[in-house]
Amino acid sequence: MEPLIPQGFPPSLLGVPFDQKWELLKPTIERLYVQENRSLSDVIKAIKDQHGFDTVESQYKYRIKKWKLKKNTSTSKKAALYQVIQTRAQLGKPSAISRAGQEFDTKNLRRYLKTERRRAITLQPGIGGAVRDASSFSGHITQTGNRIFMNWNMPYGAMRSSAARAVDHVSPLSDIVVTTPPSPNGAPSPMAVAVKEMTAIDRARLFVQGRHMELLKSMEKPQRVTMSTWMYQYWLFAFKTAKHWGRGPQDWTAGLLGFDDYHQRTMISISSPNTPGAIAGTPASQQTPRNDEITDPALVSAVNMPSSLCRWSIHYAQPYYESVPSPPRSPSGNFNPNDEESWPLWPGSRDSKDFTEKLSDSLETNNFSNVRPDDLPIAVDHVARAARGSPKELLEEALGFSIMSRNVSLVEEILDEARKHFNGARFYPFHLAVSYLDGSKTCCNVLELLGQSHPRSLRKLYVNDLGHTVLDQLMIAILKAHTSCLPSVVDVIFKKEKRFEGEDVDICGRWDADSDCIRTLLANGTSGIPFEWKHMFCHTSAQTICHCIGTVFGPHWAPNINAPSGLFLRRCLHCGLKLQLLPLHTLVLVGLYLSRSGCKNETLFGILACLLCLLSNGANPLLKATISVPALLGNEEVNECSHEELDPAEFVERVPASLKLMWSREKSTGWRVICNVLRHSQAEWKFKHSRPQSTSNEGECDDGFDSFIRYSEDEMSTDGEESYEPHLPTDCSSSETHYNFFGRSKVLPSLWAAVQTELLTYRRLEEGDEWISQNFNMRTLSEGLISSGKVDVALVQGDMMKPFCGCGNFPGAAPACPIVDDAVAYYFSNLEDWNRTTFLGTPSHREDTWQDL
Repeated sequence: MEPLIPQGFPPSLLGVPFDQKWELLKPTIERLYVQENRSLSDVIKAIKDQHGFDTVESQYKYRIKKWKLKKNTSTSKKAALYQVIQTRAQLGKPSAISRAGQEFDTKNLRRYLKTERRRAITLQPGIGGAVRDASSFSGHITQTGNRIFMNWNMPYGAMRSSAARAVDHVSPLSDIVVTTPPSPNGAPSPMAVAVKEMTAIDRARLFVQGRHMELLKSMEKPQRVTMSTWMYQYWLFAFKTAKHWGRGPQDWTAGLLGFDDYHQRTMISISSPNTPGAIAGTPASQQTPRNDEITDPALVSAVNMPSSLCRWSIHYAQPYYESVPSPPRSPSGNFNPNDEESWPLWPGSRDSKDFTEKLSDSLETNNFSNVRPDDLPIAVDHVARAARGSPKELLEEALGFSIMSRNVSLVEEILDEARKHFNGARFYPFHLAVSYLDGSKTCCNVLELLGQSHPRSLRKLYVNDLGHTVLDQLMIAILKAHTSCLPSVVDVIFKKEKRFEGEDVDICGRWDADSDCIRTLLANGTSGIPFEWKHMFCHTSAQTICHCIGTVFGPHWAPNINAPSGLFLRRCLHCGLKLQLLPLHTLVLVGLYLSRSGCKNETLFGILACLLCLLSNGANPLLKATISVPALLGNEEVNECSHEELDPAEFVERVPASLKLMWSREKSTGWRVICNVLRHSQAEWKFKHSRPQSTSNEGECDDGFDSFIRYSEDEMSTDGEESYEPHLPTDCSSSETHYNFFGRSKVLPSLWAAVQTELLTYRRLEEGDEWISQNFNMRTLSEGLISSGKVDVALVQGDMMKPFCGCGNFPGAAPACPIVDDAVAYYFSNLEDWNRTTFLGTPSHREDTWQDL
C-alpha cells in the first residue's frame, strides 16, 4: 500500500533528512526573504503552506545566519491619506494637501471621518491575544489570556523614544502631496479638528479590541505615559473594589486610592508582562537568572521591605466557635480607609450585576483617577460606551478581577451569572487563579470553586493558547516566588518579559498588589519583585501548591495528569526534533532551578512534597521524555544530537556532577531523596500483575496504572524490609473513590502522610528559625531510605500521626485538603500566631460534591 502524502507536502521532500530539506528549500527562502523583502514570519508561513515544512523561528534564524543571507534595504510602504495627516498631527504639525499642484478639497475626507466616528465599537478581547508560534509574534504576550482591562496592572510600560524627525513628509500617494503650510493660522483648521477627534476614536477602537501594542505605537512617549497611568489606576480601582466588595468604601475614588502619594519617575523604563507595550527585551538564549536587588539608595529608603516571615491559612472542618454577627455600621460613619478593622459591612445585599455596573459606571465618571479625561489620548466616552454595550465581555473582566483579588464570595456570585454564557476562548480562569495564588488567605479555594462551578471547563481550559497546562502554571508559581528566574527561562515566547504575571501577589501573604511596598516599587520604576524579597520554597507555598494539585486532579472530571508540559520546550538544532517534557520531568527541572537560582537555605522539601502529591494523584514515573540535558542547562550550541529518552529518575541522575558540587549539603540531600522516591514509585508501577485495564482520562497514557486501584494491608509489599511496619490501617476504603497509586509500597504512603503532617503543623515563627521542624529531618530521611528503606523521621518513628491509608491520606480527611485533626495523634502544631493566620473552611462534603458532579 502506498504511503499517504500529507496535503500540501511535496513528494520531493518526503523521506529527505532534515539538513537536506534546508538545502532544497534554500533558494525559495532566499527569494522570499531577500529578493521579495518579506518578513521572517511571512517566510515561515509561506514555506509551511507551500512545502509542508514546519519548524520554529529559531531554526530559520540559525540557517539564515549560516547562509549569510542579507536583506535588501527596505522601501517605504504606501499609506492612506488619513494616516499621513494623523501622523503629522501627532507631531503637532499642520498639513497642506495638494493634488497635481492644486489645493486638495478635504470635504469628502471630513465626511468619511464623520461616518467613521459614528461607527459603534464593542469590547472585543482576543484580537491581540497571544500565539504559540513566536515566529508570528511581534509584541506583548499575555500569560493567562488576552483581556481589555485586567491585563494592564502597571503604571507605565517600558517605552522607547519614538519621536519622529521634524521634517516634511512627502506622501507616496500618487499625485497627492502633504506638506507643512508656510504660515499656519492660529486656530486649527476643520480638517485638523476632524483628524484629532478621529484619532482619539481610532485609539479607543484599538483599545477595546485588545490591540494594545498598536495603540501604544500610535502615541508619543508623553501620551503613552498618560495612557498607561490612567489604565493602571483603573486596574487598581477594579482590583481594590473586587477585593473588598461588600465592606468598607463603596466607591474607591482617586483620593482613597492615594494616587497623589505615589509620584512616578516617568523617565525610568520598566517592563511588565501585563502592561501592553513592554518592549524592553531579554536575550532569547537567557538562562541565567536576573539580579533584581534594590541598589538605588533613594529607593531603598522609600520602600518598606516586607518581612521574610510568612502568613498562612489553616483549613478546618467545623467552626471553633459560633460567632454572632454585629449589626452593620453605617457606611457614612467615620472609618480609616487604611484600617480594615474599622470598615463596616455594606447595608443590604450586592450581587455580581452591581459589581459589573460599578466597573462600567466608573469609566463614565472617571472618579477613580486623577488624570482628566481631556488629557487622555483616547476617546474615553467611546470606551465607556463600548463597555456598557458589551455585558458578556465586561462580565468576564469582572470575573478576572474577582479571581485576581481572591474574593471567593464575589467569584461565586459572578460564576452563577456567567454560567449561562461562560466563554473561555481567550480567557483562562484556572491559569489566572494559579497566577494569583495566596496561601495566606484563600489557598486552593478559588481554584476549587472554579472547578466545582464548571467541571467540564477544567478539561477544556486545562491547556491555554501558549500550550501551558494548569500544572505548568503551578510550576511557574514556584519559580516566580522562590527563584530569580526570568520568564524566558520557562518559555522563549516570554523573551521580552521581565517579570511573571501575578508577581505583585505573594503566595506567602507578605505583600499584595495594593500594598504600599508594591505601589512604591511601581512608582519608582521597578517592575519585578526584587530577589532579596524572596525566600526559599517554604511550607506555606508548598502546602498551597499541593492543595491545588489535589484540587485539579482529585475529582473524577480531572484532566490527564500525564499530559505533556508546555514549559521548557526545545528543538534539536541538528535534526529538528521537538523536545517536550512530561509533568514529572518538569517538576525535576523546577527543582534544579531552585537549586541553581533559588534562595538561601533551600532544602527541596517543597519539591519533595509536590512530587509525592503528583505521584499520589497518578503521575506515571515510568514515562520517558525526549530530553537534551545540555540544551535545558543552556548549552544549545552542539554539533550533533544530544537528546535521549529519559524517565524522571534518569533525568535526576543526568544532572552533571560539576553542577551539584556547587550545591549546599541541604540541596544535595533533598536531591537524593527525590531520586530515591522516584525509584520507589517506579518499582511499584512495574508490577505487571497488579495493573488493571486502561481507563485513562484522555487515552494518552497506556503505560502503568491507567485506572485507580486499591490494596489492603495483606497485599502490601515489604520493600524487602519485613521489620519495618508503618502505621497503616487495613485498607484505603474511606470512600469508593479513594484511589491508591502507591501500589504495595510502605515507604511512599508513610512519607506522603509525614509530609502532609509537617505542612499542617509547622511554620517558621521568628527570624533564624529552621525552615523544617525537628520532626522531619531530611538527612536522616535520606540515610534511612538508602540504607534500610525506612522513613526515618520523628513523625513516623515516634507515632506522632494518626493511622493513614496505603495511599498516604488520612481516613475521613477531605480530598486534597486534610486538616490538623485528621493527621496528628496529639497536638504539637506551632501555628498559634493568630495575627498571621487565616482560618478557611474545608467543605466536609467536598468528596460527595465531586461524586455528584
